[in-house]
Amino acid sequence: MIYVAFGGGVNSTAMLIGMFERDLVPSWVVFADTGGEKPETYAHVDEMDAWLKKQGHAGIVRLKKDSMYASLEDECLRKNTMPSLVFGWRSCSEKWKYAPQQKFMNHDEYALTLWKSGRKITRAIGFGVDETRRVKPSGDEKYFNWYPLIEWGWDRQACIRTIERVGLTVPVKSSCFYCPATKKVEVALLSIEHPDLFRRALQMESNATAAHTVKGLGRHWTWKEIGGGPETVEQTCMCFDGE
Repeated sequence: MIYVAFGGGVNSTAMLIGMFERDLVPSWVVFADTGGEKPETYAHVDEMDAWLKKQGHAGIVRLKKDSMYASLEDECLRKNTMPSLVFGWRSCSEKWKYAPQQKFMNHDEYALTLWKSGRKITRAIGFGVDETRRVKPSGDEKYFNWYPLIEWGWDRQACIRTIERVGLTVPVKSSCFYCPATKKVEVALLSIEHPDLFRRALQMESNATAAHTVKGLGRHWTWKEIGGGPETVEQTCMCFDGE
């Protein structure tokens, strides 16, 4: 009775591999799609879905928020704003990642049967030994929080080795291509590797009427001016990852 919120990144991928190697088969593997992940992430989700099915699993359940907006990007453009992390909030993650997963689980017949019988579901969260500061109890009567990577003593490098060992592609950092937590060097790389996505991010930035409170997607700097100006303090992406 294990639930995995699969983010499409290194830790959640290695966690799934380690679980199957220990005969710990999750009942649910769920990917919430904001509509703004990088092409490499979508390709990796497809690859992991195929790998799970080879192990005899039903595969990844893909979810999208039931909304009048086609995606988080569409919502930002139509509201003339940017992702909430720019302003120090995390409501975009709560609405586009957490809420769809919560709704799915709250309507899943197996989950409802377990909860009705008074049992809890184990929620596997992919924090490594280098992220122990993020560990916390569930605080939810429906779930236990479990941190398998910490239990196994795995850091990020151990996760990468695990992914390579089974012949899967090591995924890129999982986040929206316009995420405000993106580092300057990553923005520059995006402009080279995916100029179309970079242009869309710049459109969001220039379109935001709320930009007078912050400079741009970088909060204290704009993506348009990337490559110049002082370095800024790196933000941490707080997108929902199972906690």
